[in-house]
Amino acid sequence: MHNMKKSVRRVFWLLALCFFLLLGYLGKLVITDRQEISSNAYNIRMRNDMEGIQRGDILDKNGELLATSVLQDDGSYEREYKRARMAAHVTGYSSVGKTGVEAAANFSLMSVHHELQQRIASMISGEDPKGNDVVLTIDMDIQSVAGNLLGNAKGAVVVMEPSTGRVLAMQAYPDFDPNKVEEQWENLTKNEDSPLVNRATQGLYPPGSTFKIVTALAAMEYVPNWQNFTVECKGESNFENKVIHCYNNKAHGTVDMHKAMEVSCNCYFATLAKEIGSKNMSDVMKRCGLEMDYDFDVAYSKSVMYLNKNATESELVETGIGQGKTSVSPLYMAMMISAVANDGMMMRPYMIDHVQYPNGSIGKNTVPEKLIQIGTAEEIALLQDMLIGVVENGTGQAAKVNGVTVAGKTGTAENATGNDHSWFVGYAPAENPRVAIAVVMEDIGDAKATPIAGKVLQVALEKTAE
Repeated sequence: MHNMKKSVRRVFWLLALCFFLLLGYLGKLVITDRQEISSNAYNIRMRNDMEGIQRGDILDKNGELLATSVLQDDGSYEREYKRARMAAHVTGYSSVGKTGVEAAANFSLMSVHHELQQRIASMISGEDPKGNDVVLTIDMDIQSVAGNLLGNAKGAVVVMEPSTGRVLAMQAYPDFDPNKVEEQWENLTKNEDSPLVNRATQGLYPPGSTFKIVTALAAMEYVPNWQNFTVECKGESNFENKVIHCYNNKAHGTVDMHKAMEVSCNCYFATLAKEIGSKNMSDVMKRCGLEMDYDFDVAYSKSVMYLNKNATESELVETGIGQGKTSVSPLYMAMMISAVANDGMMMRPYMIDHVQYPNGSIGKNTVPEKLIQIGTAEEIALLQDMLIGVVENGTGQAAKVNGVTVAGKTGTAENATGNDHSWFVGYAPAENPRVAIAVVMEDIGDAKATPIAGKVLQVALEKTAE
């Protein structure tokens, strides 16, 4: 009898534990995961808006209307995108599924604030209750300039506020017209240029010489005499099974890190990577956020790195100059250069600023969030000085802005299937950074990204000064 009571108690406590675990899981779904479930592309409810509710609007930071719902003759609503292709990869679409902000903010856009009051009002006015509006960090003036300058070149531009992580512009091409996604669906999905892919967040590219920023940080930590470390550049250097060439085999002579950064000397940074070592380089790459999840508002691809302590010398030196198996997105590069501008602190990027209720009051707003520290204050200060030299005296002079000190780094990334990709990352004003930028242009050759970056920076500085 005693054993039976003991067994009953065990079963009771087991069932009680299962009950509370289930209760906790349901609570997590309702409280924590509801927005993620609502915006998930596999959620069948996303294919059909809730009946009787007008989906909320999407607006830029200045209140410009980007997406709204238009009542049709049959009583349904159709989404209208006011800036169409210019903001396509920002707003995404809400027709054949949902992407972009339409997916990320689906829960807010379909949530009715003070629903009972709106339902009563709708009985009088005959108008359906309206979901909440979503206000973005995007400035369409900067976005439009970036789009016009990018033109028909494949690539992306990301403009960010270094101190907060706010994305001020996120442009990518090829693009699409979100007003016509349903009717053009077959062509869009079969197009070999993948216009539905947001290259700003989902495109992965070798970073080329922009990665020398990370190599420099690794050297500052792991090469004790780095400030006196020099290389005699003859235009090419041999490493194990790899010959590293400087651009056009240009011989730079004797260079230290500062000069090598200015002229983007591959021979120097490859030799420096060998001094750093694979494990140390890998550790710093991870510290700088490669492979990190950063919970951005819209779909993104994580950066890729394959370097480990057992890497060959060839793999190590290729990685040190931004080639090899390292791949990064323009969004990550904007985050990385923003961290340099922000004294080493990388902020979580975000594009949804706040929710706005139909009565104009402000709902949930995004609070800037620190992610990681990529280097010490002393290291970052030295690096900042080098990046100013790149634009003042080196390969980045086409990014200069009149009356403003710009810091940055150019990059030319080898492309196995065509011409080189062109990169530029930078920020301004260098003394008190307000904006940072990453530009990549695919299959276009050398230095095309740099002048575009300078022109976008100029407009962004004018806008953020207001």
